[in-house]
Amino acid sequence: MSRVRRDNNGSSLELLLDTICNTFGGVLFISILVVILINMSSDSARSRPPDEIAQTELMEMQLELQKSQDRIQKLQHVIEQQQSIEKQFVDPDTKNLIRNWTQLNAEVTRLAESKEQTLSNISEDQVLINRVAAESKQSADALASAKEKYSSLQSKLRLEVESRSQTAKLPKLRKTDKNEMVFFLHKQYFSSYARKMGEGIYVPNTNEVVEKTGLQGDYIEPVPSAGIKISSDDNSVQEALEKRLSDFNPDQHYIAVFVSPDSFEQFAVLKNLMVKKGFEYRLEPYTSDQKVYIGPAQNAKNVQ
Repeated sequence: MSRVRRDNNGSSLELLLDTICNTFGGVLFISILVVILINMSSDSARSRPPDEIAQTELMEMQLELQKSQDRIQKLQHVIEQQQSIEKQFVDPDTKNLIRNWTQLNAEVTRLAESKEQTLSNISEDQVLINRVAAESKQSADALASAKEKYSSLQSKLRLEVESRSQTAKLPKLRKTDKNEMVFFLHKQYFSSYARKMGEGIYVPNTNEVVEKTGLQGDYIEPVPSAGIKISSDDNSVQEALEKRLSDFNPDQHYIAVFVSPDSFEQFAVLKNLMVKKGFEYRLEPYTSDQKVYIGPAQNAKNVQ
């Protein structure tokens, strides 16, 4: 409110000064005109006296001049009064306060504009944050779905492994000095290296196993599709296997079975029968590219 009052006072002062200047100019103009008329009338007065109209006009001009001078004095007095009032009400401290308030108001305006710009930037950042949050949520959902699928597949894999696996209890190994009798279990066929010819007499079973000579010595390998084919569903196989094992004495012999990878399932049938008959046995996994060499009797073997 102080600022408005100051602006109104300043405008009034400017209007007053403008009026005084205009009045003073009018007075000067009238004075010059009067002087010119007096000079002209003085020359005319020498020849002839002024008429009544001229005298009347002169008197009116003199009255107007007197009124103008009075107005000038009044206006000067008013100006002095306004200046005095301004000095009384608008002291230097007030002016400083008004100046500071003006500066503060400008600073507030600048800060408000800065705030609006900041809010606009924050709004843009919030839009970006929302988009990133949405993408992050989608990624989290996709990750959760992938984890769920992974858990499901892992469960299925575990069930599949359990369904295709067999639990086996590892037997205890022990040393034996019994004579070793070699058998092959290859492509589901059970063949023996030796056959009984008489009491305590054993000869190579050339119908099922063949002897060969290699760089490291003599070796044996099974004849393809020769021997007893083992099937867990065929009960007649049990009789054939029992008859073949009956040629050997559990107290004198132990059985070494060389099993190829395609016949481990059939070995389970053979193992049960060997244990039932009281034979100790030794399992030797082998592949077709391996050789079973013939040699002199070695030290005691580990059997089950």
